[in-house]
Amino acid sequence: MSNLIGNISRMTIYVLGLISIVLVALIYFGGNAESLSVGEDTLTVPKFTDPLLYWCYFLVILAIGITLLLTLIGFVKKLIENPAAGIKSLIPIALFVVIFVVAWLLGSPDKVSIIGYEGTDNVGFWAQFTDMIIFAIYALFIGLALTIAGSAIYSKLK
Repeated sequence: MSNLIGNISRMTIYVLGLISIVLVALIYFGGNAESLSVGEDTLTVPKFTDPLLYWCYFLVILAIGITLLLTLIGFVKKLIENPAAGIKSLIPIALFVVIFVVAWLLGSPDKVSIIGYEGTDNVGFWAQFTDMIIFAIYALFIGLALTIAGSAIYSKLK
């Protein structure tokens, strides 16, 4: 049974990777749809930008969904086997929630000036959401660097 699951996982990765490679190749070799004039500069827009963006959205949503599903399954299994350990496993999730709430509060809903863009998706909720993601990445990167440094120090002292 585990061999079947391994084969399905491997084939899924190959298919997702192949689709990604094809879409990226189309961006580079598929030609340009339009050109934007910004002052004296002309910016070209590849024809297959939208499909690549939608594919990236799909992959991000798929990754988040699988992560949440597996986390929930692991939590339920741990909660059934050892309730105290199950409750302790909620601490990292609570820390992530705190990081994202603080990052949201640091974000600004003010309009972001983007050269060549005249739409309304760079103000309000989406501007603050983008700021939240950027600040959360900063915080998680700092946490990662501290964890790496701390584990190196801990292993030297041990």
